[in-house]
Amino acid sequence: MTSQQLQYIITLADEKSFSKASQKLIISQPALSQFVKNLETELKVQLFDRSTTPIKLTYAGELYVNAARKIQIILTELDNELTDLTILNIGKLAIGTIPFRASCMLPKSIVAFRKKYPGVDIHIIENEEANLESLLTESRLDLCILSGSLHNKLLQTEVLAQEQLYLAVPIDSPFNTGKEAYQLSAKDVIYDNSALFQAKPLDFSDCVKENFVLMQDDDTIANELSQFSEFHLQNTIFTDRIETAFSWTLAGIACSFIPDTLIRYGNYQKHPVYYKLNTSFAKRDILVAYKKNRYLSKAASEYMLLLKQLIGCGTWLSPNE
Repeated sequence: MTSQQLQYIITLADEKSFSKASQKLIISQPALSQFVKNLETELKVQLFDRSTTPIKLTYAGELYVNAARKIQIILTELDNELTDLTILNIGKLAIGTIPFRASCMLPKSIVAFRKKYPGVDIHIIENEEANLESLLTESRLDLCILSGSLHNKLLQTEVLAQEQLYLAVPIDSPFNTGKEAYQLSAKDVIYDNSALFQAKPLDFSDCVKENFVLMQDDDTIANELSQFSEFHLQNTIFTDRIETAFSWTLAGIACSFIPDTLIRYGNYQKHPVYYKLNTSFAKRDILVAYKKNRYLSKAASEYMLLLKQLIGCGTWLSPNE
């Protein structure tokens, strides 16, 4: 039963006349009469008592019309909600990312999106990347902001930007002795000082004897280190959060590999010593990922578009105060 057919019965019940109802519905009287007759045959009940003038509803007809009015209200509300979704007066958006990216890489885009679409409910889910990938494949997230490369065939990815990894070494570490030509300060990275471009990259093999704190869900660096006999895995600490790796390096516990996005936008007052590296993993992609063959909501599509626009303008990151 279509909404139009429901309207035929409701209009006939209101007008109590086939001729008046057909005029209002802009269909012929015979066509309306035939429609009602076919419907009564299908339902095996009589909806209208035609023996009286004006016609009136039977008890079955009253039940049917009452239900038809309720259905019509539901369909109207659904149509309004779908229209609102299309123009994003309402909606939901679930974005997954690691805590660091949520704090310094999403705020500007979220503010801009909320300003444009205030009726959309936004949920930021912070977790380690491996768990976020699982949540995305289970359709519990609309999209994720991740880094590196994904090999999950259920997910589609698009490159948003790139970030540079620097070797971070405790300030008091003997490793720093004699390497002044390679060293960078946080200000060099944050402000793109000439030192950032003049500093020589450190050969990766020079640091493999050091103790490290590495990310639990990133095998790339551990695999690179494992190729050197001087590297000792038992001296390595693993963590789920890049902020922890940074803090432990700052505390003098071990070296780590810190992205320039954290150096630039993490709003830290103190920093370890940084070194550029001549290795392929030092550059990695920042990705937006979403599930393949799943309807991507209007809210998710519009957020991705806005995020790309901000990245294109170089204004998607929160400044380091």
